[in-house]
Amino acid sequence: MWLREDREVSMPAGRVLVVLVVALAVAALFNSEAIVRAGEGMEDGPTRDVVLSVGRPLDDVAGAVALHLPRKGFDRLFGQESKTAGGTQLERGSTAILEPRTRTVTQFPQPAPGRPLRVLVTGDSQAEFVGQRLVDVAPRGLIRTDVVARNSTGLTRPEFFNWEVNARQEVAARKPDAVVMLMGGNDGFNVTVDGQAYGPFTPEWETEYARRTAVVMRVLGSRGKRPVYWAPSPTARDEELNRIFRVQNFAVARAAKAVPGARYVDIYNTVDGGRFKAISKIDGRRVISRQSDGVHFTRDGAVVPARLVLRAMERDYPALGG
Repeated sequence: MWLREDREVSMPAGRVLVVLVVALAVAALFNSEAIVRAGEGMEDGPTRDVVLSVGRPLDDVAGAVALHLPRKGFDRLFGQESKTAGGTQLERGSTAILEPRTRTVTQFPQPAPGRPLRVLVTGDSQAEFVGQRLVDVAPRGLIRTDVVARNSTGLTRPEFFNWEVNARQEVAARKPDAVVMLMGGNDGFNVTVDGQAYGPFTPEWETEYARRTAVVMRVLGSRGKRPVYWAPSPTARDEELNRIFRVQNFAVARAAKAVPGARYVDIYNTVDGGRFKAISKIDGRRVISRQSDGVHFTRDGAVVPARLVLRAMERDYPALGG
């Protein structure tokens, strides 16, 4: 009879470090395109130089041995569509898209009991609770939401997540009657325009952010086929974030004037009178309205921006007025 002795399996620290380095190197090879594109979007300086000096040789090697293909193959195998692409308007396009258009009154089919409005609520992580509460604040049975929050995404890093690509995929797959977009908390990065990097407190950044917003608005709305209600970030606890969020709100309002069917929903200046409050009075009750990060709404707090979105929707769908 054999007796099996339990033995503790261990690995020298040096070997663990080697394994980790090799794993990171393999991961970098599989996603070398994103590393290069991220470096190219950085402001000139030592960090950009280091990223590109590493990323470009990796990308050359990956391309030579076709290491880009397995990742795409796995995406197809598991039914995952790529969220990045080269040559999109989001990355590079004309500011002519921001020229104000003559506003036309479009009549959209009204929701009714048994025929609810199909609403896609999407954007970054802020979309989750606001999307959930939109059904709660709307007249019963008149709205059906599909909440698709893409955490940690934004418009300033299309090399990691391209919202033009994703918007096209979501609209084709879900065929919504209307779209609600909440976006901005992850958009404090520089943007590149004609090879030049600009920070968020420059006129060039504001114009580029407005242009990118307009690109995604047009895709989500299918050029006016459906309304798009776009709510940028609310006030935050951190004043530096508020400076960025003010620019974003101005840019989104500018884009909405140029895109048929697009509506800017101002939650920055309206929620709690445009002042950050971690505890708010809602429906006569004091509730914790923001999460500990000082940006995101709690589920209780999300009822206020949800009502603001609904109010904007009522202009196109009077039936939602109750």
